[in-house]
Amino acid sequence: MLRLLSVVKGDIRFQWKYGFYYIYILLVILYLGILSLLSGDVKEIVGHIMVYSDPAAMGMFFMGAIVLLEKSQRVLNSIAVSPVSPMEYILGKMCSIGFISLLVALILLSSVGIENFAMAVWGIVSASFVFTLCGIIVGTKINSLTGYIVGTVPFEIIGFLPPIAKRMGLVKDNVWLLLHPGCAQMQLLEGNAAYLAVSVTSSILWVIILLIIAKKSVEKMFRSVGGVKL
Repeated sequence: MLRLLSVVKGDIRFQWKYGFYYIYILLVILYLGILSLLSGDVKEIVGHIMVYSDPAAMGMFFMGAIVLLEKSQRVLNSIAVSPVSPMEYILGKMCSIGFISLLVALILLSSVGIENFAMAVWGIVSASFVFTLCGIIVGTKINSLTGYIVGTVPFEIIGFLPPIAKRMGLVKDNVWLLLHPGCAQMQLLEGNAAYLAVSVTSSILWVIILLIIAKKSVEKMFRSVGGVKL
């Protein structure tokens, strides 16, 4: 546990050093400005989409930059030979990104109203976990920013379109839709308690599945650090 806390602290310092927190601050100011121009149901819908597609999902975009920086600065060489395990490496990223995502998302949600605090928190955190894990999976397999952007396109399409369409009312709500993690998380963000058990279970299962895949990807990356595949 102490080693994991050290990993989280190290990740937060790394993210602060390279300006990720400043980006979040600018995003909050921009989004609050946009929301202040809206009202009623439109403001609520736009607010929920902002929370899901930006603060909660920012983990995927930041993961590429973080992993590429760690590779270019040979930080991974040190981590690979340290006592830090692949799982601790992943959990450190999930916790550090999840913390700032939750903070920013709650600020935005407070401007549109939070129907159910506990549901909203898990919706935000689980969405951050899902996209952070997707970012790690892609990031471990690429060595350039261009490659990362191309590699994340399928995740963006699959991850963003269904929940945004659901929130905008473009698709009819049904329990099967909640098998998609994004739709389940959007339902939680809304404070919609319909099929609550399905929403929570779906989001948990997807985090577990992606965590297993990410662990295997990081283990392979650690073995091939330095350009030599063992």
